[in-house]
Amino acid sequence: MGPFRNQGLTDAELARIPPGQHVVRDFPVLHAGSVARTPPTEWDMRVFGLVEHELRWDYGEFRALSTVSQTCDIHCVTTWSKLDTVWEGVPMSWVLEQAKPLAGATHVIAHAEEGYTANLPIAAIQ
Repeated sequence: MGPFRNQGLTDAELARIPPGQHVVRDFPVLHAGSVARTPPTEWDMRVFGLVEHELRWDYGEFRALSTVSQTCDIHCVTTWSKLDTVWEGVPMSWVLEQAKPLAGATHVIAHAEEGYTANLPIAAIQ
């Protein structure tokens, strides 16, 4: 890539890129393990653990919930950045309002295919 990898970007765009990152125009697909092919009839979204109300939606129920759109920049640990990505979905703030995390709850853990998990502080996703 060399010194020309961010060539053609405006000063405003360059200011949005962390040191060592390069902008991509496409959307690199990176994943661990195989690509999951869960049919919608087997998919669900559950909220459980240290919450006042455990919740569960099947695919159709979750898709029927109100969504919002948000535009943001993505900066990947593999050194690429993609500016102005548009995401649409059910806001986690709304999900948390429904579940009502208990006082001792500090993090959300996402459980996904093949035993993959990721965690974030609740404060980071509200």
